[in-house]
Parts: sequence; C-alpha cells; structure tokens
Amino acid sequence: MTWFRHGHATHPDWRMATELALAQVDGRRGTPGWSPGGNLGLVYLTAGLAPHATEIVDLLVQRTGIEHWAGTCGHTVVATGVEYDEEPAIALMLCDLPDDGFQVFSGATPPPPAGARTRGGAVAAQSALVHADPGTPDLAELVEDMAVKVGSGLLFGGISSGRVMPLPQVADRVLSGGLSGVVFSSDVDLRMRVTQGCSPLAGEHVISACSSNLIRTLDGRPALDVLLADLGVDEEVRTTRDGAALMRALPAERVRAGLFVGLSGGDEPSRGARPGFGDYLVRNLVGIDPHNRLVAVAALPQEGDRAVFCTRDARAARADLVRACTELREELETDGLEIRGGVYVSCVARGRSLFGAAGAEVGLVQAQLGEFPLVGFFANGEIAQHRLYGYTGVLTLFAGPREA
Repeated sequence: MTWFRHGHATHPDWRMATELALAQVDGRRGTPGWSPGGNLGLVYLTAGLAPHATEIVDLLVQRTGIEHWAGTCGHTVVATGVEYDEEPAIALMLCDLPDDGFQVFSGATPPPPAGARTRGGAVAAQSALVHADPGTPDLAELVEDMAVKVGSGLLFGGISSGRVMPLPQVADRVLSGGLSGVVFSSDVDLRMRVTQGCSPLAGEHVISACSSNLIRTLDGRPALDVLLADLGVDEEVRTTRDGAALMRALPAERVRAGLFVGLSGGDEPSRGARPGFGDYLVRNLVGIDPHNRLVAVAALPQEGDRAVFCTRDARAARADLVRACTELREELETDGLEIRGGVYVSCVARGRSLFGAAGAEVGLVQAQLGEFPLVGFFANGEIAQHRLYGYTGVLTLFAGPREA
C-alpha cells in the first residue's frame, strides 16, 4: 500500500502558492512508497487565497488531470506537521481510491441513494467527508439527515471558516452555501476519532428540568447550586442571591478559560465520576440566574440528557489527543492496516489560543502516528458521526493493508 501524494505552501500570489504545492506533489511521483496516481483531490485554502478558488481549482485539474476535487476555506489550513494561521496558504492531497469508491456531492449533485451498490457490490454510500456553510439554516438537522444517508453513519468534516464572504466550498467546482463533500463506498477504509479540549469539573448529572436553553434542575437540585458545588465554591456562599458575590467567589484559575457544559443523550451510557469527552457536545455556559438558581447554555437541552460542567484545558486537550491517536494506532495494528493519508479538522478556538503555539496539534499527531500525508482546516464547528461539535478535533485516516 502507498501513501497519497500531498503538498502545501504559502505565498501571497495564488498561482505561486498553488505551483509550490504542486511541485511537492509532482516531486513524489515515482518515489517508492508514494502512490503514482490519484482520482480524488482534496484542497483547503485560507481566506487569503479564497477569492481565487475557481482559478486554483482550474489549475489543479489542468496540472493533475484529476477531475474530482473537494474542499473548503479555513481560518487556518493544516498539513503534515504544519499550520498556516491566516496566511495565504493551500494544502492539497491526491487520493488514490477505487474508481467507484467515491462520489463528490453538493446541492446540485446528490449522493447515491440509500442502499445503492457499486459495480463491485460495495455499499455506495458508507461514509462521507462533509463541508458546510455556517449560514446554512437548520444545519444540525441537515447533518443528521446526511448521516442517515450513509450506511455506517460516519461523517467527518467541518463548517467553513475565515474572514471572507462568501466562504467557498469545492465540489468539482467552486460553490457556496449548504453541504458538499465526498461520499465514500465501503471499499474505502476510514478510521476516525474525536478529541476534545475540555476538562470536567466533576461527575456528570441528569437534567431533571429545563426549558428552552435554561437548565433549571440537575439530579433534582437547582442547577446553579450544582454548578457552584462542582466548582468548589464555599458552601456558605452558594446560597446567596447576590450575583456580584457569586462572581467574586468563583475560582479564577478554573474559570479563566471559560465555563462550558458537555451534553449527551439520556439514552447513552453513563461515563462515571470522571468522564472523558469523546461523545459530549460541548457548548458555552452563557449565564446564571442567582434568584431562580438556573443556568443558561448555548444549546437546547432535553430533560433526561446528561450534563457535565467543564473548562477548557490545554493539558486535558493534549492528553485526549494522545488518547485518540493511540486508539487509532492500536486499531490499525490489530487489523493489519497502515495509514495512506489523513484529514484533520480542528476548532478555530483550539490551535494557538488553546495550546500556546501554532502547529501543536498536528505536531502531536505526527509524534504519535509518525509522519504521513495530512491535510485539513480549522472550522467554525466540527462534524463527526451524525453531530455538529464544538471545541473538538476530528482526525480521520484513510487505511490500507500493511505491506509485508
């Protein structure tokens, strides 16, 4: 099995940036261990190059001979071991897949219907790479609907980001709005993990009463009382209805990076006293009501959902990314597979602002899994399985049989 050829570059001139990335791709042609061909291209651009997306895609098609391309714009573009943070940059990868192993989709070109088979008998729509426009109405519902259309329910990708309008998506041509991406057949072996950047304050709770975005009670107790207890606020202060006094009592070192709540469905298994964050939807805690003892969150929770209060934490984020990579490495080793290429989508709130330095995430991935072809972007929201996440990283690997 061979690696997918890839390239990345930064330059203020769109043509020069693209040519520099293509030179890396061309330089790997004929080199042992690298795929000589490719039939699907992935391309990610920062906002500095986004106005020239159409010219870039035309040049990529002309130079590579590959007709099918997918990608989008990101606040930051990532590649193997490097992040381009708001620089005019491009990252591209040529995927060498079965000819009927994928189909590019968009609003104008729907994915294969449920139950469809390829000529070789594989499930035509088994998984999908999905890019989305942040202004799309009912985006969460559209993502859930897309997940139903793929056999495994496995989606990965993210919401376009960057200071440019409109935010371009690439789906064989440049477009904007809605969803686009690539549907993969069951002949394409994909392995994915979600990593979070939060640390739980304490154990999880059951939402026993809520309305709209207000959590009224947790485990039958006033939600604000539970939050203050999880934060370790002195018991004699917890019952005050003086908002200023409560704010002064909050432990500054624990809330400096913000307060959040992780939510999961009530039908999902409990994660115990010190839960991890692989399956939680993390949303901002946006307010407290000292008089009515409730908390407001940037979500619409349901009674019976599980909730855990948390803070952003670089150490926890590093540990969880190591966990995700370790699980993927062990899974591939057990199944006799190796990495051909990968896509990493991270949240715009992670990166330098969370880890303290650019390139920390992709550097950690490389340290854990070795050097391999990787492209991706920083998103306004991350897509994994059937959900829209926040504050997460989504790492997806194309796998193939290990060489003897």
